[in-house]
Parts: sequence; C-alpha cells; structure tokens
Amino acid sequence: MVRLRVLAGSSAGLCFDAAQLPIRVGRGSGHDLTLDEPGVWPGHCLITREQNDLLIQAGPEALVSVNDAPVQQTLLRNGDIISLGAVKLRFGFVPVRQRPLRGRECLIWMALAGLVACEIGVAYSLW
Repeated sequence: MVRLRVLAGSSAGLCFDAAQLPIRVGRGSGHDLTLDEPGVWPGHCLITREQNDLLIQAGPEALVSVNDAPVQQTLLRNGDIISLGAVKLRFGFVPVRQRPLRGRECLIWMALAGLVACEIGVAYSLW
C-alpha cells in the first residue's frame, strides 16, 4: 500500500493510505486525495504504476516538484517529498504487518511428533 503524509499546509499530519492505483490528487471532489489548499489545481497530479515503478504525472498546467526539482513526470521512491502548491507530501509505503505464525508452527511440531510416534510404532512391530 502507498502512503501519502501531508507535511505542510492546513491538512498537515493527515495520512492517506491507498490500497490500489492510480491515485488522483487535486482540489476536485472526485479525487482519491482531496486537498483544498492554495496552489492545488482541481486535477493536480496522478500517481500510477508502470511495470515495477511508481510514477507521478503532473496535470496540465499544474506545478509538481519532487525533492525540490520541478517535474512533469518522474519515478517515485520511498521517502520522496512531493510539493503541490502550498502542500508538501511525503511519499512512502505502509509497513507490512506480519501475521503471527505461532499456531501454524505448533501444528507442524505436533504433526512431526505424530510422524515420529508412527515410525517408532512400525519399527517396534517389525522387531
């Protein structure tokens, strides 16, 4: 999952987590991340996936900077700072939660113990 954290602007501190792409960012109401801030256009930018890369594309006439370099389209990397008008966003990935494996591990050990007990029983009966 992709995470956009608002660093500057009236929405500072807001975290937006997106499970699917593309992510539409802008002032308009039909966007995935709506930012009603000075300098943000109705359809400001789009974050998409192209093969194994994530790209940000600026909308027509919209100004987008990644790490203080103006871009029309560029690759995004974890930790990049995106500037859209008066807003600064940090691009990143949501940490993956690992499910506990204790129950599965317990079942495997019980199955191994049962298998060893069966082998001992067969060996005893053949002796």
